[in-house]
Amino acid sequence: MKKMLIFVSIINLAFCQALNKDEIDLIPKKKFINLNDSSLFSSSTSTVILNENKSIFLWSGGLKFGKSNHTGNLKMLNGSIILDDNNISGEVVIDMQSLSNLDLPIGPNQRLTSHLRSPDFFNVEKYPKAKLIIKSSKVLEKLDSGKYKMRINGDMTIKNKTNPITFEAIVDLDSNTKTAEGKLLFDRSDFNVQYRSEMHLGNPNSFWNKVQTSKDAAKDKVIRDIIEINFNVVSLPGILSK
Repeated sequence: MKKMLIFVSIINLAFCQALNKDEIDLIPKKKFINLNDSSLFSSSTSTVILNENKSIFLWSGGLKFGKSNHTGNLKMLNGSIILDDNNISGEVVIDMQSLSNLDLPIGPNQRLTSHLRSPDFFNVEKYPKAKLIIKSSKVLEKLDSGKYKMRINGDMTIKNKTNPITFEAIVDLDSNTKTAEGKLLFDRSDFNVQYRSEMHLGNPNSFWNKVQTSKDAAKDKVIRDIIEINFNVVSLPGILSK
């Protein structure tokens, strides 16, 4: 009888231990979160490849005081955008040798294009690529269309000269094919493109002091420093997870 009681006690003890273990497993385990762990904020990071065949870059420039203005195209060599929630970063590379004109007939068109590609301007043989590095962005507002108005901050490199740049874009982050459209302005003199630049008007040793004509007539030859780039960037469908 005594042996039977000892056996029953052992069985009860084992059952209670098993039950206690199961009950412990049912208790939610406390999660400790390190707010300094950057991976917590990048779980949705993904990469979008830009479509060089569908993305459009339209430049515009002309005289400072006259009415002559010109427009043309530039082609993108490649580009990619990194999406991290509603923030974007990335890189866009432009083929400067693709620089063209759209508004002049064939003869003047070729003369203008050749001049813009020459060392007077962008010297595309020596500097065949321009680059925009997007470093950060900020959502300014979400539009009724579902797209985002964003401020883009980055660095632009032309003729191996790099300067910071900020511009705004309307960005579609939610569609399968992402898009961004807007206008980017830059001062060509910041990138050592100084031919007939307005920045030299007060310099007695510059081109303007050598012009054999009146001051007012010389002004008609000044090419404005600000160049405008209208862009409509389109991605390939889908995204690449990082």
